[in-house]
Amino acid sequence: MKAYFLPFLVLFALVFAGLANAQDTDNETETALRQADEAAKKMGLQMPDVKKMMAEDAQEEAKEQPNAKAKLQAAISAPGPVAFPNWTPKIPEFTPAGPVAKKIVDDVAQIVQTGTSPLSPVALADEWEKFKNDKYQFSRMRSNINETITQTVTFRELEDPHQEVTMKATRAPREKITHVTLSAPLPTPAEAKEE
Repeated sequence: MKAYFLPFLVLFALVFAGLANAQDTDNETETALRQADEAAKKMGLQMPDVKKMMAEDAQEEAKEQPNAKAKLQAAISAPGPVAFPNWTPKIPEFTPAGPVAKKIVDDVAQIVQTGTSPLSPVALADEWEKFKNDKYQFSRMRSNINETITQTVTFRELEDPHQEVTMKATRAPREKITHVTLSAPLPTPAEAKEE
């Protein structure tokens, strides 16, 4: 009977380890870990050392973080043309807000182009969806948050080099234009050499 609870205790400890890793260890986490340890002792089971596991994860993450930032910066700094794949669908009535550029967006090196269109996000996404064919994976996400409409359409090549392009079109209530962001992941120099 006691062994029956062991997987649940380990799962419970790992969940709290993940929560504690996402935010600084606080009183609630300490209390939950203490309660789990007491419950394990009552059943005659050994609780894994969650604090030690959290410390090891933090050390590993600290080692990887500078390396990841260096890879992102190398991708941004690498020479070469800044362009979307030649198969990228056109955005109807699109007015660019500046040149195509390399940027780090949400910890991903990307090629980015921003601009506007008088068409609604739904109309833009509908036009992009017409590009669907067997050579590309297709996804479309829709959201309406406080009447701000966003449509996100992504195409990804099925054959190597698996290039991907995403169009995100957003229009806030009472606006007459749609803000458009076109983006594509930029391979890191190491990934480019592997291909």
